[in-house]
Amino acid sequence: MIITIQHQIEKTIHTFDVEDPDNLTSIEVLVICSEMNVKGILVNGKYYETQ
Repeated sequence: MIITIQHQIEKTIHTFDVEDPDNLTSIEVLVICSEMNVKGILVNGKYYETQ
């Protein structure tokens, strides 16, 4: 499933293909955070953070 995330400061739009947008895997979180150059993301009301 495709999810769209807007960077809070830069206002850029990023799209990612994930298996379950309500429960991201640690690999998906690492890839998304790395690509967006952030340490944490908020997806569907759930906060994910890189270790």
